[in-house]
Amino acid sequence: MKEKKAWVSLLLILLGSMFYFFANFHRIAIPGAVFDVLQHELKLSAPYITAFGAIFMYIYAFNQLVIGVMVERFGGLRVILAGAVILALGTILFPISSNLILMYFSRALVGFGGSMFYLSLIREIKACVPEKDFGIAISIMLFIGYAGGIAANAPFVFAMQYMSWREVLFILAGVIAFGALIFYLLTRQVQIPPINKSVKMRLLPFRLVLHKKHNRNLFSFACCNFGISYAIQAIIGKKFLEDFCLMPSSKSAMVLSAMAVIAAVFNIVNASLCKICHNHRVIFLKNASVITFLSLLIICICLIFKIRTDFIAVIFFVLAANASLTSLLVPVLHLTNRKMVSGTAVSIMNFCFFMMVGLLGTATGFLLNLFEPQKQGNIMVYSNMSYLAVFGLFFLLSLFEMYKAMKLSNKY
Repeated sequence: MKEKKAWVSLLLILLGSMFYFFANFHRIAIPGAVFDVLQHELKLSAPYITAFGAIFMYIYAFNQLVIGVMVERFGGLRVILAGAVILALGTILFPISSNLILMYFSRALVGFGGSMFYLSLIREIKACVPEKDFGIAISIMLFIGYAGGIAANAPFVFAMQYMSWREVLFILAGVIAFGALIFYLLTRQVQIPPINKSVKMRLLPFRLVLHKKHNRNLFSFACCNFGISYAIQAIIGKKFLEDFCLMPSSKSAMVLSAMAVIAAVFNIVNASLCKICHNHRVIFLKNASVITFLSLLIICICLIFKIRTDFIAVIFFVLAANASLTSLLVPVLHLTNRKMVSGTAVSIMNFCFFMMVGLLGTATGFLLNLFEPQKQGNIMVYSNMSYLAVFGLFFLLSLFEMYKAMKLSNKY
C-alpha cells in the first residue's frame, strides 16, 4: 500500500512538472514566437502586442510574494491543482478569443496559474523524495520546466507550418485540462495534510529583508541582469533578429530556443565554476554585470553603424548564460539573511525578476512605436532607431546593474 502511494505521489510530482513546463512555454511563446502573426491578425501596434507578455509577467511577479504563504497554508498539492485549473482556463480562452480584453484577461489567468507550481513542487518533492536524492529530483523538475522555454520557439514555429497558432495552443490547452483532471483524480488516492490555518501573511519578514542595504543592492543588480536577458528571450529577441539581422523566422526561433537551453545549462555551469573558485559568488556577480554592459554596448554599436551580423545571436547566447545566476543568488540570500526570512528574500527576488521583465516589455512596446515601422507584405518591420531606443534602455539599465553590483560586499 505504501509503495502504491509513493508511486502516486511521484506521478503527481511528474504531472505538476508538466504544468510547470506549460507555464514556461506560455511565458516565452507569447508574444515572442508569434509577434508578427499576432500583429497582422489583430491589427495592433507594438505596445498592445508586448502587453501580452507584460501582463503575464506582472501577475506572475506579484504572486511570487504570496505563493510561499499559500503553499505553507494549503499544501503543495492543493496549490498545484488550483494552478492547473486556472492555467487550463487561461490557455483555453486565449486561442479562442479575438476580443483584446478577453485575450489580456486570459494572459492574466495564465500568469496567475503558472506562478503556482515552482514552490509547490519543491515542497512536494521535499516530502516525497529521500534527502540524498532531493538535489537530483529538483534538477529534473527544473529541466522539465526549462524545456517549456525551449519548446516555445523553434518547435512552436515548426508546428505552425502545419496548423495555425490558435490550433497549436488549443491542443496544448486540452492537454493541460486533461492533466488537471488526472491530477485531481490522483489526489483522491493520497492523504493530503489538513489546511494549516495558523499560517498567515505577515509584513514583518518583508520589512526585515528590505531594511538591509545589501539585499536592496542585490535585488537591483539581479532584476536588471535577469530582466534584460529574459525580455530579449520572451518578448523582443526573435522580432529583432528578423527585422534587423534579416534572419528568417525559423532561424531566429532556433536562436531563441538555444538561449533557453543555454540558460538551463549555465545555472549548473555557473554554480560549478563558482565552487571551483572557492565560492566567491559576489565576484562572479560583479563580473556578470560587466559582461552585460559590454554585450549591450556591442549591440548598440551594431545598431548605430547598421552592422547586420549573425554575431548578435552569439551575444544573445552570452546574455542567456550570464543571466543564469539563480544558483549563486539564492545561496547569497540564505547566507546574508536569517533563516526565518531567507524564504521571503527569495520570493522578493523572484518578484523583482518578473516585475522587471514586465516593465521592460511595456517599455519596449512604446519605444518601438517612437518611429514609424515599414510594412513589408503582412509584416511590420521596425527601424534601427526603434531598436536603438529599446537596446539603449537596456544599455542604461546595464550601467545601473554594474553600479549596484560593485556595491555588493564580498564579506557575508
